[in-house]
Amino acid sequence: MKQTNNYLKVMKDMFTVQMMWAFGVMGVMLIIGIVRLVLQFQENGQDNFYNSFFVVATFFFFVIGIMATYFLPHYVGHGVTRKDYYKGASLALIGMAITLPFIVWGISVLTEFIVENVTSFSFKEPNMDVSTEDSNFIGDIVEFLIVTPFVEPESNWVLAIGIFSLKILTYYLAGWLISAAFYKFSVIAGLGFIAMSIVLLTVENVLLRSILSLPIPNRFAFLEMPEGIAIAALLLIPLGMFCLIRVMTKRVSVKM
Repeated sequence: MKQTNNYLKVMKDMFTVQMMWAFGVMGVMLIIGIVRLVLQFQENGQDNFYNSFFVVATFFFFVIGIMATYFLPHYVGHGVTRKDYYKGASLALIGMAITLPFIVWGISVLTEFIVENVTSFSFKEPNMDVSTEDSNFIGDIVEFLIVTPFVEPESNWVLAIGIFSLKILTYYLAGWLISAAFYKFSVIAGLGFIAMSIVLLTVENVLLRSILSLPIPNRFAFLEMPEGIAIAALLLIPLGMFCLIRVMTKRVSVKM
């Protein structure tokens, strides 16, 4: 393969591997959903597949984002430059962020159609609200990062898919940013990047809630801003994370 095409090979490899991981998680979730459906056959109110995976995606993409840095030694050991690794990994992430929400939505529509036509079971509406009252600061942060803004595809599929894609992008980048910092710097610096990622994800959550006119906890209300500025800032957050990752991986010493 030509040197100039190495990043395409990285993109294909990482996209394939990480999509297989995602399909594995989706398969487990489908099995769990079927078991719950059988055990609670007479009870309605289970989340549909789209809603369930939307919540799980927070943890899943953060974790595989952390793992992204550890593809670097493998590729450098096979003659791939750091730049090509970065380009390929970034394109793989963008590909996942675009395609996975559609796949999850398709599976959700299919499973709902089958279940609701074969049984009398009905799915419940998701509850993605957060408390606006000030309580425990750490608890508020954790809840706020887990319960991210959500839109039902049936109400506005373009907005719903866009929000899901943004969530995949930012949580993956947060994990990638943290692992790149630990890989390049000391533990102390890595802890600093954990704090930075929490701040960036919190700000992104507030901005998105502000744009969608969703409740915002009182302690974060000072981050609200006009819609136009909020949209621009919302797009700058993942862009800034991409740039930071590039800076850290550009000349990093690779541990073989």
